[in-house]
Amino acid sequence: MPAGKYDLPLVLQDRTFDANNQLVYSTPMAGFLGDTILVNGRPNASFQVEATAYRLRVLNGSNSRIYKLAWSDGTPMRVIATDGGLLDAAVQRPYVTIAPGERVEVLADFGGKGVGDRVRLESRSFSPGGGMGGGGTALPNGAAFTVASFEVVEASPTPTPTPSVSPVAYMPFLAQGPTAGSSVVATRVEATRTFYLYMQRGRWTINGRVFEMTAVAPDEVVQLGAREVWEFANMPPGGMGGPGGGGMMGMPHPMHIHGLQFRVVSRTPPVNATQRANWETVKDGYVDVGRKDTVLVMPGERVQVEVEFKDYTGLYLYHCHNLEHEDMGMMRNYRVVAS
Repeated sequence: MPAGKYDLPLVLQDRTFDANNQLVYSTPMAGFLGDTILVNGRPNASFQVEATAYRLRVLNGSNSRIYKLAWSDGTPMRVIATDGGLLDAAVQRPYVTIAPGERVEVLADFGGKGVGDRVRLESRSFSPGGGMGGGGTALPNGAAFTVASFEVVEASPTPTPTPSVSPVAYMPFLAQGPTAGSSVVATRVEATRTFYLYMQRGRWTINGRVFEMTAVAPDEVVQLGAREVWEFANMPPGGMGGPGGGGMMGMPHPMHIHGLQFRVVSRTPPVNATQRANWETVKDGYVDVGRKDTVLVMPGERVQVEVEFKDYTGLYLYHCHNLEHEDMGMMRNYRVVAS
């Protein structure tokens, strides 16, 4: 693996500044969206690189912005790790869809480029759905922009040996789980429990509930040692016709579970035609292999994850990683109890 100066963290955030360079913050229902893209705290980020391979560790540290990352020259994105670390094998995507709280590691090879060549890491346009606009920002969610640029300033260095990486022991997939080459899996299995994500009475809810400091509902109690399939359904119970089920009210929700990491088991596309068309603009960028702790659920989509409660009892959170959504109530507790 590229190491040392060839191992670059890229923390992506969007912020808004006033005329005095002070942060401006607002709390729209869609979530905060800034009009300035920062990488590692810097706007208009630019990196000088050598004509060799780099390991880019990307974190979406934005409040609510989703990025559709791609190279400006059309080179596929080669992903080597997700939230939980290295994959068993690299996977290739035309672009990578990364929601708030998600992490990916990308192997960027500038070896075929000459000194003076430039390539941009871009976020391409997509349709997030929801009909709530961009929260008043000049750069709405789904807009296209440059994230960072890379300029080759030195020829390829002399290769140096690097230590091999030991295989990582993962818990096995269910039989219907995705393979390393797939980005979308549409075969559902029987879920242990389902969590409906929707707006009710002007608040974002999970199964119609909002956050309570220590409260746990009966269907939020799990047994230590259990292995379950949790399904996140970005819709009200009963689908589009349920309470608060208008397609205009559906928003993307990156769902995060505390205390463990999981495997994505399946994705079911939206049934509604408009939501399905929006989903088509991001679905080829899903990276559903490896261990994860955050997964994006688009409006009308169902996502199933396999979770195992093998380590500790106690009280843990699960919530939407859109910071404004969780602050508006889209966060709940689950409790792990001994048999």
